[in-house]
Amino acid sequence: MSARVLPLVAGLLLLTACSSGGNTSGGTGTPGVSGISSQRPASLDGVDPCTLLDDKGRGALGIATPPHNGVNVTATSSCGWLLGDGYYATVSLFTQVGLDDLAVPAGTTATTVGGRPGKKVLKTADPGCSVYLAATAHSSVQIDVDQGKDPEVACYDALKVAFVADGRLPAAT
Repeated sequence: MSARVLPLVAGLLLLTACSSGGNTSGGTGTPGVSGISSQRPASLDGVDPCTLLDDKGRGALGIATPPHNGVNVTATSSCGWLLGDGYYATVSLFTQVGLDDLAVPAGTTATTVGGRPGKKVLKTADPGCSVYLAATAHSSVQIDVDQGKDPEVACYDALKVAFVADGRLPAAT
């Protein structure tokens, strides 16, 4: 396991352990995980991708710049940020295309983010990574991290963005 993946795995295990604890707070949100809303949308219709990373999530990802319209012209809508390590992240929403409807290249690997099925595409020709997540049966989210020198680092960053955005997506089915 690479040295960059190990901290992600450890963090995810810690997040899982914290979120399964006995938090009995009467407030809103997911028990044991601050900043994640329990008021998830039923679909991606009307969701602004720029709102999927709140201030706290952007801070955790090292994002110091404001969001701006992304450049994914095939998506219903998209939003982008410059990550702290110089990589560019884009979150794109597809309100009419489910995860199983996507045409993904050979070599795609299955992944899971917060119980949500996904697909990960390591891009070596133009170094970067795409993570596709199921939002509902007929909608999906694409997270791209590009303009880097190392596709493994780009996938690490894409998964971090995916975990932050997951709490603001429709509930995983």
